[in-house]
Amino acid sequence: MFLVLRRGAITALAQGGELAGAAAVACLRRYEADPAYADAIAAWRPRPGKVCLRARTHAQWERLLTEEPHALAGEPEGPAVAALPPRRRSERGALLERLQAMSGELEPAPARAAGADDRAALTYLMTPHAAMSSGKVLAQVAHAAVVAAPRHAAWAAAGCPGRVLAPPAATFDALCRLPADDVAARVEDAGLTEVPPGTVTVLALPPGPAGALPRSLVA
Repeated sequence: MFLVLRRGAITALAQGGELAGAAAVACLRRYEADPAYADAIAAWRPRPGKVCLRARTHAQWERLLTEEPHALAGEPEGPAVAALPPRRRSERGALLERLQAMSGELEPAPARAAGADDRAALTYLMTPHAAMSSGKVLAQVAHAAVVAAPRHAAWAAAGCPGRVLAPPAATFDALCRLPADDVAARVEDAGLTEVPPGTVTVLALPPGPAGALPRSLVA
């Protein structure tokens, strides 16, 4: 699955992660039952790789939205992420071949959530144990959203609200020991890029207001 951002439209990792998760889930909900894409999505499911790309110009962004099947989270003329149905890299086409990998670094995510955030949002916790590029983080958050969506249908239908946090190691490690039923998703990386195989890159806590999170995660 290709995730595409427009250069300069998103400046913060927290915003980009929320939009990437929402776009990935919306893409699957839109195209999974479409005969034109169902087989490709079924083949992708066992190893759901994601690549984050950047449209360098407004013209590239407009072409993408006009020519490519996609689901969009955000506003076309503002902060947004487009998710395209899965395809082989060899089938990405001329436009995607010209887009650059997401290389710019976004503003880091906060360590704690604002206590006034009462949205029923999924909470994505980034690992403190591995350095990841912003593009890698967005792809991992999108993976967590896709894993969480079947178990949290109301959250998915509501547009996948989310908050991305970068907690300290002690907090992350403690929450990684929660029983499987108490987490929405646990993403272990295959190790193909940036981090060793088996690294827990993102832990997602079930949808809820910030006030329901462990005290160590609330400002």
